Amino acid sequence: MRKLLAVVICAYPPPAFAVSPAQIVSENTRAIVYLQAEDANGGVVERGTGFIVSHDGYIVTAAHVFPPNAANLWAVIGQREGTRYSLTLRERNEGSDVALWQLPQSASCRYSVTIAEKNPKVLDRTLALGFPGKEGLTPVTVNITNLTSALGFYKTDGFLEPGNSGGPVFNEDGMVVAFVEGGTVVGSDNNDIVPIAAAIDLIRKRGVQAGIGKPVPFDISCYASCRTPENGVESWGREEKWGPVNSGWLPGGHDQTSECKKLIAADQVPGSEIKLNDGSGLRCNESPPDVGMCEDVKNGPTVQYRYQCQGIFRSQPIYFDKQSPACGLWN
Repeated sequence: MRKLLAVVICAYPPPAFAVSPAQIVSENTRAIVYLQAEDANGGVVERGTGFIVSHDGYIVTAAHVFPPNAANLWAVIGQREGTRYSLTLRERNEGSDVALWQLPQSASCRYSVTIAEKNPKVLDRTLALGFPGKEGLTPVTVNITNLTSALGFYKTDGFLEPGNSGGPVFNEDGMVVAFVEGGTVVGSDNNDIVPIAAAIDLIRKRGVQAGIGKPVPFDISCYASCRTPENGVESWGREEKWGPVNSGWLPGGHDQTSECKKLIAADQVPGSEIKLNDGSGLRCNESPPDVGMCEDVKNGPTVQYRYQCQGIFRSQPIYFDKQSPACGLWN
């Protein structure tokens, strides 16, 4: 009976990915980059994979993808052949074999991966994406076999080849939990992958707006931060009393609100605001001295009305400092 139970358990299929491998590939292809390190003469000295972690083009990869004899690191987005971008090194930690590079400024925001907040567990199934050997972007399903290796790396089974180095390793929810450090041979259970925490340290040190735990919307991270009228007024640099001003005597058919709006429009200048005081009164001589609106009445052959308004004149606006399309793309 025990033998039969064991057979049944082993034969039971593993649970499916919460996000299918095909979906992980399709949603992240434009965030994976083929990397090629070249010497000063243009000779290839190393190849690997990286992944974009922010819409302003920061890339995480293994530090060893750019060896000491390399002069330039080039990236192609989503495929092995195509437009090459020269990368700029931003941060590097040799001990954890992690580096943070950045793509040149773009006319549009970059696609990026989402990074997991939670660590994986032993036997978790994961999906590595990279450019092994001379192949194009290739997914490889691997299982985590060890979380406590001597160097602080995770171990996986499966076959990760040269060229996978630096590539992202996704959990079953489609979030990055690690990146490839290196591999050996099929079935050796000796592939090394680096916990994503090593990259998060550099990301936070640099102040990169990466999607950790959830994606970052494009409108938050694509644009520079500035103070612009489109962001709204946070405060005013100057405030002074406005009024009382009056409309002069007018025949019937007018009212306080519309006449005060006309007086405000006449006195306002670009970059200013006039805010009426609170309150309104029927007769000015019967109203509080600081009331916002009131009227006087003059009897005669025809009844005439005079409308009085007062408030605060504000100028020298200080706009909210926040990221906005009006600020232009990141620099």
